[in-house]
Amino acid sequence: MSYLVFLTEWYNLVFLALAASGLLIAAVGRLQSRDRVGLAAGLVAAAVLGLTWNGAIHDLRLGSPAPRFPLVLTVAAAFGFVFGRWTARFRDRHLRPIRGVAFNRPGFEGTEAKIVTRHVGPEPGSGRAQWQDEEGTLHVVHVHTEVEHLPFGRRVRLSEFDADGRSYLAVPL
Repeated sequence: MSYLVFLTEWYNLVFLALAASGLLIAAVGRLQSRDRVGLAAGLVAAAVLGLTWNGAIHDLRLGSPAPRFPLVLTVAAAFGFVFGRWTARFRDRHLRPIRGVAFNRPGFEGTEAKIVTRHVGPEPGSGRAQWQDEEGTLHVVHVHTEVEHLPFGRRVRLSEFDADGRSYLAVPL
């Protein structure tokens, strides 16, 4: 049996429909600026798991996937639900949307930031750091340091603002 014929079996068409639904929901959600990443990811993950499991049953010659369909569908749906919730929670926690961008404003002494240039040296404005506040504004500021240099990705605390060089002193954490 060819793979295309295998995919057109009724027990695989359900999972193909789940994948198509997930992709369609993601596309429509993107066009309408709605957050549907959890639902879309869950549907696609359920489809991938179901198709993979049916393919393993077929390829390992464990019989027809048809009698096992209720079990495969239940496990795939549960996995898709958990994966979709995890994806949405991960996105909400770690990939917050940016509502605006502010460049090089004074008054953020004591704020914790992250170096986003290759390195930061002692001359004012030799590097940049950024952080995101609670309202979703991404702040990007010029920084310099008293030590030799700070590498990309290093966490720093912004100290005094040098008005002449328009740069914060970055103190490594």
